[in-house]
Amino acid sequence: MRTGNSTQFHILAIAMLLVLMVMDMAHAHVSLAEPSAAPGTRYVGQFRIGHGCSGAPTTAISIAIPASLTAVEPQARPGWMLTVSRQAGRVTGARWEGGSIASDKPESFALAMTLPAQEGVLAFPVTQSCAAVEQKWDEVPAAGEKAKRPAPLLTIAATRKDAALQVRDGWFRALPPSVPSGGYFTLRNEGTQTVTLADVESPACGMLMIHKTSSSGMEHVMALDVPAGGQIAFSPGGYHLMCMDSRPMLRPGATVPVTLRFQNGQKLTADFQVRTATGK
Repeated sequence: MRTGNSTQFHILAIAMLLVLMVMDMAHAHVSLAEPSAAPGTRYVGQFRIGHGCSGAPTTAISIAIPASLTAVEPQARPGWMLTVSRQAGRVTGARWEGGSIASDKPESFALAMTLPAQEGVLAFPVTQSCAAVEQKWDEVPAAGEKAKRPAPLLTIAATRKDAALQVRDGWFRALPPSVPSGGYFTLRNEGTQTVTLADVESPACGMLMIHKTSSSGMEHVMALDVPAGGQIAFSPGGYHLMCMDSRPMLRPGATVPVTLRFQNGQKLTADFQVRTATGK
C-alpha cells in the first residue's frame, strides 16, 4: 500500500512539475510594447522578455529582422554584447548575449527601424536562450487561432487620431553653424493614450535630434513617451533638441518650422522663434 501511495505521489509530483513548466513557458513569450504603428514612420520596437525558461535566467536574445524594414539600428544594452548580422548591406538580425535576466524579471531589448509604406503585419522571430535551454518564439497563428510559441507581431496600419498634441513656447538658441544650437519647448498630450515621440526635423537644421543632459553627460534619445494628460518640458539642462549644421535661416528674430513625428503615425508641425545666444 505504501508503495502504491509512493508511486501515486511521484506521478502527481511529475504532473505538477509539467504543469508549472507549461505555465512558465506560457508567460515566457516575447512581445512588442507597442504592437502597432503607421506606415512609413520611424519606429522603435521594445521587445519585452516576459519570463525566463522554467526558472532559468535569460542569457541571450536573437531577433530576426523582416526584409521589408530599412535603416534598422539595434540598440546596445549595458552589460550585454551586441552582434548585428548583415547581408547585402541589410541588417538581417541582432543578438544580445553575455548578460543575465532573472527568470521572474521582465526586461526589454530595442530596435529602431523605418517601416515600409504598405500596411500589413510583420513577424519578428525570436530565439531566447537560458544557459543550455533554447526557446524559439517564431510561430505566426492563423486567423482566429493562438500559437503555442508566438512570434512578436507588429501591425502596420493607417494613422490613428486618438491624441490631441500641442507644442508650446518653442524656440531655438542661435549659435554659429559650427556649434550645435539647442531647441526648447513644452510638449503637451491632451489625449487619452500615451504617445511616443520618435523623430524631429526642421529645414533650419542639417540634422535635428532629441538629446538629454544628465549628471553623466549628454545622450541621444531614440524615443520619448508622453503620457496621456501629461507633458514633457524641453529645457536647458534636461531634454532638448540638438540642431546640427544649422542653416542661415536660423538667425535671431526669425521663425522656423519644426516637425515632430510620433510612433503611431501622427505628425505635428510648430513654429519656433529664434533667439540670441543669451535666450533673448
